[in-house]
Amino acid sequence: MAIKRRAEANMDGDPLIPIMNLVCMLIPLLLYGAVFIKFMTIEVNSPKISSGAPADPQEQDEKLNLTVMITDQGFTFKVNPKFRLPWMGMATDAANAGPDIPKKDDDWDYAEFNRKLKELKESHREETQLILGAEDDIKYDVLIKAMDWSRGTGEDPLFPAVTLTRGVV
Repeated sequence: MAIKRRAEANMDGDPLIPIMNLVCMLIPLLLYGAVFIKFMTIEVNSPKISSGAPADPQEQDEKLNLTVMITDQGFTFKVNPKFRLPWMGMATDAANAGPDIPKKDDDWDYAEFNRKLKELKESHREETQLILGAEDDIKYDVLIKAMDWSRGTGEDPLFPAVTLTRGVV
């Protein structure tokens, strides 16, 4: 008995069809997996650059102009001289001044930082702006924690409009 050979299937079609089938199956799988990846964003104001006329000097004198610098020694506060509190350093140059809130056990004292911001907020309820700066060697985590503590909570907001600046001013 003679064995008949089957005619081999002739691939006249496109050889990419199996790959296209695989890709069509992988796309829903990848989209399904993307649901489990969460991205976090931090809302930060950028410094405003303007070529217009400067603000009214009278208006500038009435603002708190709160600036907090994070150094390797602790937190240093700068405000409008009219609103300076007794615990704030008197030196005008941040490099020469010691920190207003020194580091505690080699870590930044965020609870004290929050308490001082609450003290400032009590006398300046309408203020929402805070300028936050750090030395170049300060870790990103420290900057983010300071931003979180300075914003307060939903029920008790402190300074939600945080503007970042580079370096110590």
